[in-house]
Amino acid sequence: MIRWMSAIVVMCMTTGCGGTTGPASQDALGTVVKVPSPEAFAGTWRSVTPSFEFIGLSVQSKSSEMGVLAARLTLSGVAWEGAGRIDGDSLVLDMTVAGTTTPTGLIVARASDARTLRLRMKPAAAPATDLTFVREN
Repeated sequence: MIRWMSAIVVMCMTTGCGGTTGPASQDALGTVVKVPSPEAFAGTWRSVTPSFEFIGLSVQSKSSEMGVLAARLTLSGVAWEGAGRIDGDSLVLDMTVAGTTTPTGLIVARASDARTLRLRMKPAAAPATDLTFVREN
């Protein structure tokens, strides 16, 4: 009996301590999605989307709130600022025009790899725009 219980304890410990590639969550369909770390989004980025190369993005951890990332998107003399959290495989940011409190839009970013970010910019009063960014730093 003691050997049998010992074997069960060892199996449970082995299963519980098994290696994983990182935190994961399930999407609405029950598919397991790898959750990216904040470092996947943090940094300085520049757009490589044709006709939108003038857009820049910076993302950093917000020290005043645990798990929140702050972002600043600059385009043609206008800046959008906001904050958000990682939701599934995406960083979701609520944005406003710098210096205002009126909601401007939403940004959803996905890290394709360590150097590429796919971003959907959804202004409140305009159609969404898909952009590709590369890491500058």
